[in-house]
Amino acid sequence: DVSAEFARLFGRKYDLFESYRLDDAEVVLVALNSAAGTIKDEVDRYRDKGVKAGLLKPRLFRPFPYEEAGTALGNAKAVCVMDRADSYGGYGPLFMEIASAVTPFRGPVLFNKIYGLGGRDLMPHDVDQVIDETIEVARTGKVKMMKEYITVRN
Repeated sequence: DVSAEFARLFGRKYDLFESYRLDDAEVVLVALNSAAGTIKDEVDRYRDKGVKAGLLKPRLFRPFPYEEAGTALGNAKAVCVMDRADSYGGYGPLFMEIASAVTPFRGPVLFNKIYGLGGRDLMPHDVDQVIDETIEVARTGKVKMMKEYITVRN
């Protein structure tokens, strides 16, 4: 209701999430906020190479749109959920929500990347590595590491 009222007042409509090149995507990254811009650029580059890549950018975290997100990811073979935060004893918070959303659909293979800790940037080459890994997971159905920290100092 609030979204409809906003659209009426300001002429812009915002859905529960943004789907970017997701309709036929086989490999998908899920990310919030500013990282999505960098990911969109790399999705376009991979699309130009013939890879069916896409992005799901949730705009609403609570209450999480489980059914809508699960449906949107239904055609994907592999999904990497990009979290900018970690949680104690588990996976990133966005990963947990996405996993809950796709479970009823017996959906794609999922894995989690935690990035940007300490304010570090997510660069295009970081996204390329994640997309390359997601392509491999889609091809084999096997995940090498369910949760991994990237963009951190070694």
